[in-house]
Amino acid sequence: MKQSAWLIILFFFHNVFGQEQRIKVSGKLELIRLSSETYMHISEGSNGLVTVNNGEGIIVSTPPTDDASSELIQWVLDSLKVKVVGVVIDSWHPDNMEGLDVFHTQKIKSYANEMTRQAAINKGLPVPQVGFTGKMELKVGGKKLVLQYFGPAHTRDGIVVWIPEEKILFGNNGVRNFNGWVGNIGDANLQKWSGTIEKVRTEFGSAKYVIPGHGNYGGPELLDYTIDLYQPGLWGKILKDNHVKPLPVFKNYGKVFVAAQNDSVSGTIHQIANATLFVDKAKQYIRVESPLVIYDEKDNSIRSDFGRMKIINKEPGVDLPETDGYYKTLMIDFRDDAVGMTIILKELIQ
Repeated sequence: MKQSAWLIILFFFHNVFGQEQRIKVSGKLELIRLSSETYMHISEGSNGLVTVNNGEGIIVSTPPTDDASSELIQWVLDSLKVKVVGVVIDSWHPDNMEGLDVFHTQKIKSYANEMTRQAAINKGLPVPQVGFTGKMELKVGGKKLVLQYFGPAHTRDGIVVWIPEEKILFGNNGVRNFNGWVGNIGDANLQKWSGTIEKVRTEFGSAKYVIPGHGNYGGPELLDYTIDLYQPGLWGKILKDNHVKPLPVFKNYGKVFVAAQNDSVSGTIHQIANATLFVDKAKQYIRVESPLVIYDEKDNSIRSDFGRMKIINKEPGVDLPETDGYYKTLMIDFRDDAVGMTIILKELIQ
C-alpha cells in the first residue's frame, strides 16, 4: 500500500515539475509556467513575463496588441487571483509596448528606461510613467525584480529584467533564440550588440531560464549564441553550425553563390533567409551577410535591408576601394549592358 502511494506521488511530481505546463488563454495569447510564481506570456510570437508574489503581480513587456494585453491582465486577475501592480516596458518597439494604453486605462503603473520614455515622447507613442537610468529595483509582494540597462543591442534603449529569487532572466529582443536571426534590426547597433550581451552574460550567467524576445526559452546558452551571432566575421560560422546548405538560387547571373537557411519563392521573387552571399564579378569580389535577401529573377537584382558587405579588389593595378562595413540598405542590379553591375549602398558604417 505504501509503495503504491509513493509511486503516485512520484508520478505527480514529474508531471508538475518535469514537463512544461502550457496554458492557452485564447487564439491570441498563451502562457508557459516556468515556476510556481512566474510565467512566460506569448502573443503573435512575442514573449514577456508575468511574475506574482503575495497577492501582487507585475507584467514584463506588453503583448503586441490591445486585445491580447486586456486578456493577459484579466487572466492574471481571474486565474492567479492577484492584483497587477505594474508593467515593465523593455524597449520602445511595438511588440514590447503596443498594449501600454490598456495598462494605463486600468491604472497600472508603468516603468521603463528613461531612453525608452524619451523615444516614446519623440515618436508620439504612449509614454511609460516612471523612468530610470542604469538600474532600478522593483518589488512584487516582497519579491525583487532588477531592471537593468547594459548598452545598445537590438535597440538603443532595450533593458533586461532579472528575478534573482528564481534565476529567471528576460532578455528582450536583444537576446536571440536559436535560428532567431531573421527580424527587424533597423534600429540595432550591430557593432555593439555582442559586447552588450557579454555584459549581461557576466552579470546573469547563472540564470536557470533565459527568455528571448521571440522564440523558445532556454538557458545561458542563448546568451552565448547571441554573442556569437553578432560578432563580425562569425555569421558564416553560425550558418555552418546550424547545418545550412547552399542553395542554387541565382540562375540568371554568373558566379553567385548563396548559403541560406531557406529560400521562399513567390513567382519570380525569392526571400532568402539568413544568407551569406558571394558575388564574383570581373575585378570585384563581394560578400554580403544578411538576415534577409530579396532576389528578383525578372529584374535580376537583389535588395537587402540591413547586413554586412565586403568588397575586395581582386585585380592588381585597378583602383577600386576596399569596403567592409554594415549597411542599412543594399541594392545590387546585375546589368547586361556596359555598366555590368550597379551597387547602391545606404548608410555604410565601417
